[in-house]
Amino acid sequence: MQIDQIGIALRTAFARRRQYRQTQRELEAYSDRELAELGLSRADIHSLALQAAENVPQEALQRRLRLVTAI
Repeated sequence: MQIDQIGIALRTAFARRRQYRQTQRELEAYSDRELAELGLSRADIHSLALQAAENVPQEALQRRLRLVTAI
């Protein structure tokens, strides 16, 4: 693995973790009643946060890394 690939992998991992925590915090702020109105329960929060984290586009992170290294 080259240095730039390691950088992309680390940035992707950090961005996904950040998205996971943000989604988790937002959903945990809802009351049980509000979650139920959305068709969700507290047990769904973990899987929804994981889905949100998986949707972080790696291509955008790669472009950002190329811009930073080009400067």
